[in-house]
Amino acid sequence: MSEVSKIFPNMTEKEEQDYFRKLLEEDERQRHTQYALLKPEDHHTHCRDCGRFVDKSRWLLKTSAWAQRGQRPLCAPCFAEYDFDYG
Repeated sequence: MSEVSKIFPNMTEKEEQDYFRKLLEEDERQRHTQYALLKPEDHHTHCRDCGRFVDKSRWLLKTSAWAQRGQRPLCAPCFAEYDFDYG
């Protein structure tokens, strides 16, 4: 017999897992839809260090505050080379 969920008392653990799986799938669908609507001419689409074309998730809107300060997106390999110490 399934145990009662600790988060949702009216659900079993299996129902809770299914609920969260559906939420994650819907979020993923919305992100894909959002990325599909992006237009390259409105965004900086190349890495500022190596010039490589970057994934849509890294594109930077040309009208954003970051772009006004001269920032451009970084590809994953170039991003990994930087030491971002947020601690």
